[in-house]
Amino acid sequence: MFFVKILCISKKDVKVLKNKFLNRLISLVLVVSTLMSFSGFFSAYASSDIKKGYIIDDNVFVRKGPTTTKDNKLKHNGSNIMLDTGHEVSIIETVDSDGDTTYKTWHHIKFKYDGIEFEGYVYANFVRVVETPSGDIELPEDVPEIYKEYIENLAKTHPNWKFKFYDTGIEWSTLISDDAQGDRLKSMIYKTFPLSYRSTEKDCYNWRTDSWIATDSGGWYHANDKTIFHYMDPRNFLNDNNIFMFEALSYDEKTQTIDGVEKILKGTFMEDKLITDTNGNQISYAQAYIEAAKISGVSPFHLASRTVQEVGTNGSGSTSGTYPGYKGYYNYYNIMAASGSNPIGEGLKYASGVNASSSEKSKYNLPWDSPYKAIVGGAKWIGNGYINNNQDTLYYQKFNVVNKNWNHQYMANITAPATESVHIRKTYSNLDILDHSFTFIIPYYKNMPAEPCQLPVASNANPNNWLSSLSIEGYSLSFDAAKTTGYSLSVSHDVSSVNISAKAVNSKATIKGVGKCSLNEGINHFKIIVTAENGDVRTYSIEIIRGEAEKIPLKSISLDKATLTLSLGETKNLTVSFNPVDTTDDKTVTWLSSNDNVVKVENGKATAVGKGEAIVTAKVGNLSATCKVVVTGDYIIGDVNNDGKVTAIDARHILQYAAGTKSLNSQQLKCADINNDGKVTAIDARKILQIAAGI
Repeated sequence: MFFVKILCISKKDVKVLKNKFLNRLISLVLVVSTLMSFSGFFSAYASSDIKKGYIIDDNVFVRKGPTTTKDNKLKHNGSNIMLDTGHEVSIIETVDSDGDTTYKTWHHIKFKYDGIEFEGYVYANFVRVVETPSGDIELPEDVPEIYKEYIENLAKTHPNWKFKFYDTGIEWSTLISDDAQGDRLKSMIYKTFPLSYRSTEKDCYNWRTDSWIATDSGGWYHANDKTIFHYMDPRNFLNDNNIFMFEALSYDEKTQTIDGVEKILKGTFMEDKLITDTNGNQISYAQAYIEAAKISGVSPFHLASRTVQEVGTNGSGSTSGTYPGYKGYYNYYNIMAASGSNPIGEGLKYASGVNASSSEKSKYNLPWDSPYKAIVGGAKWIGNGYINNNQDTLYYQKFNVVNKNWNHQYMANITAPATESVHIRKTYSNLDILDHSFTFIIPYYKNMPAEPCQLPVASNANPNNWLSSLSIEGYSLSFDAAKTTGYSLSVSHDVSSVNISAKAVNSKATIKGVGKCSLNEGINHFKIIVTAENGDVRTYSIEIIRGEAEKIPLKSISLDKATLTLSLGETKNLTVSFNPVDTTDDKTVTWLSSNDNVVKVENGKATAVGKGEAIVTAKVGNLSATCKVVVTGDYIIGDVNNDGKVTAIDARHILQYAAGTKSLNSQQLKCADINNDGKVTAIDARKILQIAAGI
């Protein structure tokens, strides 16, 4: 039927059908082609699904390609990029080296370094690949909401880990105070940390001398509030690299083996060294830590790491047995080595057992007169005092928020839990036991801030914005660098300016507001602004009172004329004299006329406007002086300006009046009307000119 139907269609229909068929065929080809392209793509990258990984050694070079050949190291700002233990990377693919037979397998990675994303290659043995389990991760029911994201990420990477949470019941805002866990005098940072991490509070920094108050033989300084909050905020350490500061530190013989201890001791003064136990047997340091763990119930990994943290990789006076005053005594954990001028001596004093009770000596194997006794006895002390007393994590040993006994801290070093946790993690990674069933105990607090507390911006800029001196040239000023206000000075009225000088305690601070300063009468306020190198501002205020001028009261006033005779239209000036002349009182004069129809007076100018007598009075405050003015009716025709003469000047006055540029009073108009026609015009001016010319 289909065939018959095709034979019956028109040529036009055939053409349309042909075009539709071709279009569909082209579309099909494109789809197949696209699928083949994606097939090739998937084929090339099927084994390259990006995975998460961590560097498991320190100072690992990143290469440009999968080989250790010369000049193949990846650089940033001219320096080789080296990654340390715990650095997170994304593994793009795993490849074989073309020509490097020693280092055959490499990971092609992406990673962040110095805040910038890079791509390169690292030898596969330096990376631990994390296999993220499929499906949802089951989190503990009691996980606090603020920790949820962090715990979820850790649980995905390490599904065997267990997390417990402890509600301290403590308000976050109360953690830092003189009697709380974050007391600045109990929290130290090492001298290599930025100055911006240090506290400038009392007993931590001397503003007057620009000097930090060091403890523990000069290498340690008090941390400031922001630094303390950072290290107390668990969220900053809920990551793969630092989580072990929350590890429960009890002994687990299944996972904590002598091999692991040896790896912790590698590169230290204890590596491959023998000591004598209490039975006279020669044993390794690693074996001593295992025995200490069995006796005390404390993790040998923690004990070994604690020793390295406290005395350093090369040991110290605490482990030498030759410390002056305490020869033959040892303290491998710096127990009772309180912060101060001689912490090692304090620790060894305890090790000597000089002040210990008989029960304490028996309990902790005191005196510690051999390395073995110090390691085992110290472990019992740690176990009884900390691990078995609720302070069973590195975090709790520094921040005793469980027992709320703020003074019961194992270490003053506020960074110790974080740095020790990295060391422990590296050991576990080397032992390939990171995926074992570790338990972590994590505290939380009431009303924690929404975001993790950040460290101060790292800076070694000096914070000092105090003045070492503040003076005013020619005057005595009682200066105290700690006071910013309360500075005042009184000067006489004839002092119109002063010179203010100041010097900062630190030479890198800048000062504004000094130099020549003008003074107004009365109170003047000046601000001297000191800006420290780090930008912190401190303002000192000075009040300078400039006295008022000496008061010279006005005793009397007088007029230069007691009597005055004026013709109608005539004007005369009256002048006031002051007694004393240099009076400081107001000299404003008020003028009065007893009869404005006879004499008008303005600013001492008396004008006769009518025949008769009037008294002109000058008043200054409560004082007055008078002048009797007599106005006669006589006047000279043509003498417009009342100067007693008829001149061309009078004609000019008339012409100005006629032009509308000058006004004349009634008396002057009478004098100006020469022709007596009742009007003052240019004709009158011409007549005056004729009189003046004698015509």
